[in-house]
Amino acid sequence: MENITFEQLPQAVGILMDKVNTLTDKVNTLLVKARQQEDNSKLLNVYELASLLDKAPSTIYAMTSDKRIPFHKRGNKLYFFESEILQWISQGGNTGGEKEAVFNARLEALRSSKKRKPRAIM
Repeated sequence: MENITFEQLPQAVGILMDKVNTLTDKVNTLLVKARQQEDNSKLLNVYELASLLDKAPSTIYAMTSDKRIPFHKRGNKLYFFESEILQWISQGGNTGGEKEAVFNARLEALRSSKKRKPRAIM
């Protein structure tokens, strides 16, 4: 470290204050990002999700049994991540679009390959 004289003290204090302000700004930015990530990864139960979506809990249970909404299950409990729900809403409420497309393609293939009985001879 350099030896600072009394005459250089105001300039050194100014430099230190600038550095402290820069560090404070960086820490605040990191804290804001951490809070945003924490808020998005909030875990919801059925009743919290029902109030968020303004639906009845029975509707939420029906949506999970049809796999129309993203969910996680531990034992007998259903859990929902708020970030996944918000992403699901922004996608128009579709889950697993690829799986649904594959299912629809297979269904069409089955329908088109269905053999029909020959007409009766009159």
